[in-house]
Amino acid sequence: MTVSVMAQYVDRQPYVGVRPFHADESGQYFGRSAAADDVADRWQQRPLTVLSGPPGCGKTSLLHARLVTHPALRAADVLPAGRPAGPLPRALAALPEHNPYTLAVLCSWSPATPPGRLAGLSLYEFLRRDGRADGRSGPLFAAIDQVEKVFERHSRLDRHRAGFLAQLREVAGELPSLRLLLSIREEHLPDLEVALGPSQPYRLGALTLDEAVQAIERPVLGSGRWYADGVAERIASAVATGHGAVDPVLLQAICSRLWTSLPADTTAITLQDVHAYPGIGPALREFCGQAVADVTMEHDVSTLRVASWLQHAFAPSAVRGDAAGSATRAGLPPAILLALQDRHILRADDGSYRLHHECLAEPLTRLDVADLRVSGTTPRRHLAAAESALFRGDLATAERSAGAALAGQEDLRLLAEVEARLGDIAHLRGDPQQAVTHYRAAAASYEAMQDNSAVANLLAAIAHSLLAQGMSVEAVDTMRSAVDRLPTDLALQTELGRTLWQAGQGHAGVTVLTDVLNTDSGTPEALRTRGEMLADLGQAEKALHDLNQVRRHLRPEGRAARALALVSTGNPRDAEEETEAALRAGIQNGPALLYVARVRARGGNRAGAADLARLSLAATAPALPPHQRVVATQLLGTGSPSPS
Repeated sequence: MTVSVMAQYVDRQPYVGVRPFHADESGQYFGRSAAADDVADRWQQRPLTVLSGPPGCGKTSLLHARLVTHPALRAADVLPAGRPAGPLPRALAALPEHNPYTLAVLCSWSPATPPGRLAGLSLYEFLRRDGRADGRSGPLFAAIDQVEKVFERHSRLDRHRAGFLAQLREVAGELPSLRLLLSIREEHLPDLEVALGPSQPYRLGALTLDEAVQAIERPVLGSGRWYADGVAERIASAVATGHGAVDPVLLQAICSRLWTSLPADTTAITLQDVHAYPGIGPALREFCGQAVADVTMEHDVSTLRVASWLQHAFAPSAVRGDAAGSATRAGLPPAILLALQDRHILRADDGSYRLHHECLAEPLTRLDVADLRVSGTTPRRHLAAAESALFRGDLATAERSAGAALAGQEDLRLLAEVEARLGDIAHLRGDPQQAVTHYRAAAASYEAMQDNSAVANLLAAIAHSLLAQGMSVEAVDTMRSAVDRLPTDLALQTELGRTLWQAGQGHAGVTVLTDVLNTDSGTPEALRTRGEMLADLGQAEKALHDLNQVRRHLRPEGRAARALALVSTGNPRDAEEETEAALRAGIQNGPALLYVARVRARGGNRAGAADLARLSLAATAPALPPHQRVVATQLLGTGSPSPS
């Protein structure tokens, strides 16, 4: 049960089972208080706590509603719950190369910090710079929800998975004052244990009948309504298994629809009310229809096709088989199955799929066109669908959804947000010219709203996109304009230094980065960037001074730059170790491949240098900036670069 699902019902009045794990205004906690106490106790005592369970068992609700505000942790330092797949920052082209999972978690942990200041940090660097996880001021409690998202397969994100898991290992093992809690679906628990080791997870199951009845009845106390005898038990039993376990998601679906349908003068809620407003079957049918409609809107797939496939594959009389295979034959992408799982229609089971609950089979067979209408289809919802598709790398769907959000739109802020997302789509597609067009349109709208910070961010994105087109002078001027708008923003100043360097003004870039480090000597991204710049410029000793300070968190290009500096100072053995590590981690990283090519050239291996230079010119993650393409072309032709 996600926070967004829960939040749409929260408005200061009591609800019938709408939020069965949520505290009411008096601070009472319904349905899961014992589980909350047990998990909070583990969280206090262990460096790493894992909360696991099937989809929809209430892990997210337990974490957000109770654990981060648990009485036992009230005097402790507790970060907001993090998520590895949160909302994307505005204007992706403005950010340095980063791990999207890491940035999403850091933006959750520190929502008031501009993403540009977080994009260059690892989890370890953030927690150490935060100053609370190094043992000086008591434990720091941090949680990450929905860790299963890291193990889903998406083309844009696959290359970042191992790096994020390595960061989790690092903070769990090397920050003694950190108490880390990870919440994950049980199907991906083996994946997590491969990465982090055995975890002895706390398994959260379904509600018991008693817990479900409590979750239905107690939130209405003091509302002027109450349940007649046996009514709560009847509702709970409708979504219970043969073992008496009650599904909390479906319990919420029934109760929320009941509450909103009851006549205003209802006091005692009877069985007749439950059957009439709107009834358990119709409530579940509405739940299924809404889920299908939302998923198909987000993925730009035919609603009727998905509904028809579900009815055929999971009807009560259907022969169970390979659901994933039948979905493929029906023309449905794999992402649809994951989305239906997130919406609690399907459940993964030993590599296949089944219904989230057997009681959904009949409502699914009764779905009709009226049930499949998206409630409240708005430009804002289309924009949310575009952002979801953008995060997972489905650029075609993201573009269609953004276009739907833009159609006929007059709201200036929404126009700005959509244009910025269209710029992001073009940026990820490798079309910097189109990215500039959309980013400029977004900047103009934000300028009209006098949102100086947003304009500065978009100017930085425009500058990087201009640089990718070889327009170095325009790029530098635009980045200076961004810095002029926010002159104290060290992240923007760091990007100015990087832009100067990539525009062929390396020494000027070093000067800017030196000013940044004089202001904050421990800025990791500034150290990494200046160190790489110095290695590129042939100032090996100074480069090592910077790169050694952030050695454990260097990206592939940083490791390869360090190798170049090491070989330049007469340390070929350590340089070879770094080149091997850089190549393993950055086989599509243009700058990393180029630096290794330069290492090979210094060692006299001209053929190897030329081969790597050729690969660097074709690399895309990231691609070479213009000034390095010149060097790669020289290596390709002669086996050695021109002097810096």
